[in-house]
This record gives sequence, structure tokens and C-alpha cells, in this order.
Amino acid sequence: MKPTNTMQHKNYFCQVAYSNVNNCLTGKVLGMNSLPAFTAKTVDEMKDAFRRVIDDYLLSCADKGVSPARAFTGNFTVRTTPAIHEALTLYAVSQGTVLAQVMQSAISEYLENHDIQVENGEG
Repeated sequence: MKPTNTMQHKNYFCQVAYSNVNNCLTGKVLGMNSLPAFTAKTVDEMKDAFRRVIDDYLLSCADKGVSPARAFTGNFTVRTTPAIHEALTLYAVSQGTVLAQVMQSAISEYLENHDIQVENGEG
């Protein structure tokens, strides 16, 4: 299930929000904090702005001879309470595994229980 407030272009996703203060749409490329947010007045302008940001980014990477960053690397930080951190770590040790594997299993169960499809088949 995809949210309705996102756009996709060349394996990058943009979240779109409406600002009633500025009476405009604001776009932010998901997972790419180095790319600036951008604005537009219409949906078509937002689509064009998003494509332009991505295409300019990819061209800049090519000009510099560097590989473009991937928006979703598979690494992210989870913040929780110290008690939960401790409990999960002790559970992992008791199972002969590591915290990262316990978290991967928990995420996989969550995806399955909430019928969330992982499009690239890695879940």
C-alpha cells in the first residue's frame, strides 16, 4: 500500500505536503537529507520540480564521477527506552543471536501482520 502523498521518479520518492501558510505544495525527497525541499503551486509544477531535482542531482553526480546515494540503504536508527533496549539485547543473547537480527524478525512480523508489501521482494 503506497501513501497517496508521494511521487516516484527514477527510484526516488518525494513526499508532498500542502502549506496553507504559503498556499503552496512542498516536496521533500525521502531518505535524501542532502537534497533541499522545493515548492510549487500546482501538482503538475510539483511533478516537474521533483523530476528536475532528481535529474539535476544525478547529472551532478555524473559530472563529479561519483555514484549517486541510494535513498534507502537498509540502515536506520530506532530510538526506544533503555529498558526495552536492555530487554531486547538480553533476549537476543539468550537466543544466540544479535539485536539487529531480533529487530529484523520483529519488522518482518510487523510487515506480515499489517499486510505491508515490500515491492523489491526483500522483506
